[in-house]
Amino acid sequence: MSMEIVELVAELARRRRIELAPSWADDVPQMAGEPSPEQLSALSEALGWAAPLFVSGEPEAGDFPLLVFSDKKGWVLAEQWEAPGLLRIVTGGQPALWSVAEHELTFAEPVFPASAVARTPRRALSVFIDAMWRRKQVLMNAVFATVIINVVGLGVSFYTMQVYDRVVPRAGYSTLWVLTLGVAIAAVFDFVLRVVRSTTLERASADTDKEISEFFFARALAVRLGSGNGDVGTMAGQLRGYDQVRSLLSSASVFAIADLPFALLFLWVIFMLAGEVALVTLLSLAISIALAFVFARLIRRQADGVQVGTTRKNGLIVEALDAAETIKSNRAGWSMVSRWNRLVSLVEADDFDMRRLSAIAQAASGTIQQIAYIGTIAWGAIKIIDGEMTAGALIAVSIIAGRVNGPLVLQLPAMIVQASYAKAALKGLDSFLALPVDREPDGEYLRPEQLRNDMRLEKVSFMYRGARSGLTIEKLKISPGERVGIIGPVGSGKSTLLKIMAGLFYPQSGSVYLSGLDLNQIAEDQLRRHIGYVGQEFRLVNGSLREQLTFGISDPGDDAILAAAEATGLNALIAAHPKGLELPISEGGKGVSGGQRALVGLTRLLLAKPKFLLLDEPTAALDQESEERALRAITGNLGNNDTLVMVTHKISLLSMVQRLIVVVNGEIILDGPTAAVLQKLSPAPAPATAVVAANTQKVKI
Repeated sequence: MSMEIVELVAELARRRRIELAPSWADDVPQMAGEPSPEQLSALSEALGWAAPLFVSGEPEAGDFPLLVFSDKKGWVLAEQWEAPGLLRIVTGGQPALWSVAEHELTFAEPVFPASAVARTPRRALSVFIDAMWRRKQVLMNAVFATVIINVVGLGVSFYTMQVYDRVVPRAGYSTLWVLTLGVAIAAVFDFVLRVVRSTTLERASADTDKEISEFFFARALAVRLGSGNGDVGTMAGQLRGYDQVRSLLSSASVFAIADLPFALLFLWVIFMLAGEVALVTLLSLAISIALAFVFARLIRRQADGVQVGTTRKNGLIVEALDAAETIKSNRAGWSMVSRWNRLVSLVEADDFDMRRLSAIAQAASGTIQQIAYIGTIAWGAIKIIDGEMTAGALIAVSIIAGRVNGPLVLQLPAMIVQASYAKAALKGLDSFLALPVDREPDGEYLRPEQLRNDMRLEKVSFMYRGARSGLTIEKLKISPGERVGIIGPVGSGKSTLLKIMAGLFYPQSGSVYLSGLDLNQIAEDQLRRHIGYVGQEFRLVNGSLREQLTFGISDPGDDAILAAAEATGLNALIAAHPKGLELPISEGGKGVSGGQRALVGLTRLLLAKPKFLLLDEPTAALDQESEERALRAITGNLGNNDTLVMVTHKISLLSMVQRLIVVVNGEIILDGPTAAVLQKLSPAPAPATAVVAANTQKVKI
């Protein structure tokens, strides 16, 4: 694939403020040959994107920027019309003007993946509706197929009537074969339509499922840290509600809803054939729908209780599995089992009531259907005896009435339960969407090409949910090229300060500025490329070692990865395993030591090459030799204007910094040159933690 088209798509995404994954084009194959309009289609197919949109005629001013292909110049980026017939384009990074008369132009734009496109729905239901609306053509085709299928169903009923009323009394064999052949062909056509309808809807449902699940998963990853959004298990339980909404919108439910309007048509046909006998079917349908609404209201409270309880159960499972080591070592298993049993008891009470009501609704539907059938036959028999209708008409009416009261009425109880679960699940998803995120997708954020390595905090305050006190920073300024250390006792707010500087936590008040820009105004991808953060524990996820090292960055190749691993000491882990960089990492990094996880984080930092480094005791799990080697690699990779801020409890690491900040009880009590700060804390050298603890007593905080 020509890199020119790849770079143009990346530039188009940047100008439209659409964030693509850092490695979005890594797996794009090379394509030889001259530039052509088909290259964009080939690129979209290779990326798994939808087919690109080609603009017919001249695009309007609001359509720009676009990609444009010239038969003479190939692919370029079109910015806007400069004048009628004159197009302003960008080629080779420089603006230029093209006359439309001198070029044969093809305007196009890629269809970016759903998660990359800006959208901030206020309600979860709108996410599902929007996804289905984008496939409205498929739904319209399914509705058309449903019309034909129901017409064929009427044909079968009329076939039965004709056989009983005309063929049997007259022994009309030729008429029977003609009618039978016709209805057999219609039945085959009905079968084909049903298969095509079901297959088309299932394919559209799979595409919709992929789009919606991607949106919710991406939204979960964007939820703001430290915002008091509850535990991971509870959030996972809320996201599981998506499956319940999806099951309600399955093809079976769509078919049942699509068949509902035809009930009116069938009632009209019954009326034309049997007159007032149609009242039996009409009354049974009305009673069934009324009962559906009654049972829906009765089940609603139980559904809410089941949904909340299930979410809490899911949260407890996640918590127990994640803390299995602590639970086992402290003999806390019985305590967790007791909590589990209490939750199960609460859920079972509501679930039992819900199943009982569902069973009653199912039984009532079956009884109504039987009574309707009996009533139709009895009333029809009276009309036959009175000579007002034929036996064939009665049989046809019973078949058509079965199509009204059969599938629809029998599916109502199950749909009631599904709808109740889905409504409760939508409440949970609405609560999830209400959680604050790092960057709203439809926000306008800055994407400067260059950022200085200075940071400023002004009147910043942050407090965890339920805490009585928190972090308060009146003013803090860090200049480009500074090497800053932060020390303080346990729980003083050092890690929180670093996370606020990294843009992972948002202060409840005050502002954080990077390169003179508010941190909240800078696009997330730009911010993450510039700021490198390694916390106290670098958590690994399921995948290979290579994937852990290249998260969020383009794969730099084996040579660069191995060179960085050699610098930090991670090469020992790579060399010790037969799969090398493909070493499998289990969930949470199980099977890899804490020190090795720390080396993975520091090696990835070397590969990412950020200009503003924030390190929160990254070497706490390393021995002295490994620590010195890893930090020597990090500092040796820093430029003169690159900035380093490091939290530590080790006095030996303070030699790396020229400025020292002391944080106690969420406030900065000392800030200055390292030697001068240490001198103020204690006349004699001492470990940093002990020094700060002694100073804490001295200042009576």
